[in-house]
Amino acid sequence: MTDYCGHVNVFQGCDEIDLPAPQGVAAAWRFIKGRCGNNTPAAALPFGRITAGCYSGGYSSGYGRLMCNSHGEIKKLWPQNMFRGVSHLQNDGTGDIETFYNYAVVSPFTGGLSAAAQARPFSDERAEPGYYACRDSLTGALCEVTVTRRAALHRITFPRGQGRVSVDFSNDGLYDDGGHLRAPAGRASLALVSGSEAAVRAELHHLPVYFHIRVAGAAGPLRLWADDAETDARELALEPGHRFGVVFDAGAQVEITLGLSPRGADVARRDALGNALGFDEARAAARAEWNAALSRVEARFDDARDYEIFYSNLYHTLVKPCDFSGESFLYDEDEFVLEFATIWDQYKTALPLIYTLYPDMGRKIVMTMLHVAAATKKMPHTLMMCGDYERITTAQARMLAEHSIVDAWLRGVDFDAKKALALMLADTFEYGRFDAYAAHADEAKHKAFLIDITDACAACALMAREAGEAEAAARFGAVAARWIDAFDPLTGLLKDGERFYEGTRWNYSFRLMHDMPARMALAGGEAAFAALADRFFGFVHPEDEAACCFEGFNNETDMESPYVYHFAGRHDRLSEVIDGGLKYMFTTGRGGLPGNNDSGGLCSCYLWNALGLFPVSGQDLMIVGSPRVRSARLALANGGTFVIRKQGDGVYVKEAWLNGKRLENLSFSARAMMAGGELRLEMTEDADRARLK
Repeated sequence: MTDYCGHVNVFQGCDEIDLPAPQGVAAAWRFIKGRCGNNTPAAALPFGRITAGCYSGGYSSGYGRLMCNSHGEIKKLWPQNMFRGVSHLQNDGTGDIETFYNYAVVSPFTGGLSAAAQARPFSDERAEPGYYACRDSLTGALCEVTVTRRAALHRITFPRGQGRVSVDFSNDGLYDDGGHLRAPAGRASLALVSGSEAAVRAELHHLPVYFHIRVAGAAGPLRLWADDAETDARELALEPGHRFGVVFDAGAQVEITLGLSPRGADVARRDALGNALGFDEARAAARAEWNAALSRVEARFDDARDYEIFYSNLYHTLVKPCDFSGESFLYDEDEFVLEFATIWDQYKTALPLIYTLYPDMGRKIVMTMLHVAAATKKMPHTLMMCGDYERITTAQARMLAEHSIVDAWLRGVDFDAKKALALMLADTFEYGRFDAYAAHADEAKHKAFLIDITDACAACALMAREAGEAEAAARFGAVAARWIDAFDPLTGLLKDGERFYEGTRWNYSFRLMHDMPARMALAGGEAAFAALADRFFGFVHPEDEAACCFEGFNNETDMESPYVYHFAGRHDRLSEVIDGGLKYMFTTGRGGLPGNNDSGGLCSCYLWNALGLFPVSGQDLMIVGSPRVRSARLALANGGTFVIRKQGDGVYVKEAWLNGKRLENLSFSARAMMAGGELRLEMTEDADRARLK
């Protein structure tokens, strides 16, 4: 098998951006969000339960040197990355989501326990898919970690033949320059099972989390500690607000196996004790699993650098969400997927990619959404390992799960469509998604919510019609028709004076609506709509910051908006925007992303654009773009194959054929893609020879 892992730089997007100076239309784009990718290089498996890597307390994964930020200049905790230990459950690419995890920090140290949490430099950092290592400057210890499907495996090697190790089970969160941003642990109980095993129950983010560790190579028995004081107790029961963990003396090399679970102590114990692999075997198995996952897309490029960019982005698309099936704390059914930290990013590009390529995970994601809706009476908008699920909501978007469920259905994911429709009807009407929007003045100010809801209902209506649910289709269709209420026919944009999340009415006015002909007619027709888009992207009047505010892939708000040109008969413009994005917004290395990856949302946006395709969420539609690949072979979730071949050079599409048939409008259905076959694109460098539709 090809070693796809050899192309992956797991450090891509782990620091402040460092991109090529933009030229052409890309020079007009404006970044409004934090200029960092926020990825983690932690050891992980594809959709694995555990991410484990260097912990500094930095924003937002727990890795690195950055302070909390959401826009503007990024401040630093330190001039270089620092080390406090190796933590578990690191987020990948998110912003300020409040649930930052970084549980069970494993720290080598000497002297008193307070030294274990001290931030210090480190060296000899290296990582690959499924493996992370660095050398702690305090002890000189080489700290390595790899993961299996059920556990994290640590190997710590002390150069002077001895040291100490602490595991802080109370840690939860990040640090800033004034102290810490950690959430205090709730009640906890710790027990020494034997001289080499310990079991811990800790309330973290208002949810009991169970840990079990087994240690091999310790120079003495495990001991419990609380508030930096070691004890001789075999058991500890603590009220909220304390720090606590396990400590032991180590020989030249110590190995730790850690299991964790939100479901129960027996699960965590089984995971820790059931691992039969040695460290090196587990590392090799993790690499093999990553190679299998990455091989679902066999891409070929003219520029060797593109291999690293492409497969690093594919890697960071597959780190999240996480498969915790069998461990739901919300319902009894088996399928359970966590880390929908930013579903408003993931639903546009990451989830369609998973549904297209990864059948097992695709089904588990959809079933999780449906199980959550049945258990809690609302579709999920965010789903973390957090006991505050019923309280957590967002002011950012509405009804995105419905979009995603329809995307999965269009791509052949196996679930009961009629049961799903019943839950979507309840979410929309019985529990008042639309009625709440219409009735509450404050919520109704968000016209972006209205286009979220109406487009979701249009998607649901499509699914209902094909499932033979005529009454449901009519109810959904009636709401879908209300999209027009959000727009001002005098300007062709969303109504002015309303609030918009992470953008302006211009950003949200170029969403890919379910009725684009009517949307363009409202703006005065195709030519007038294209003229508005030209102002938005900076083809004309780039000095007009009020209108020229495309966020240049720095943020998810308008990542799909270049494809409005497809509907307006200006595919040449579409190609120029995508080419600018691929050239100037994505590169190699730690600064290689233009903004927060957001659990794969941004990285998967790059992937689709590089493939020369874009999935329109909630619609049976794939739009041809401007491919970076020379060719690509996609192993579809249903067992079929879809091939993309590019002929000629240039960024403009001259002609396109799907399975030998000329595409009349440079688009085709998602179902046609899932049926397999070949998309052949003839490119040209001459804009005058480009297809405009």
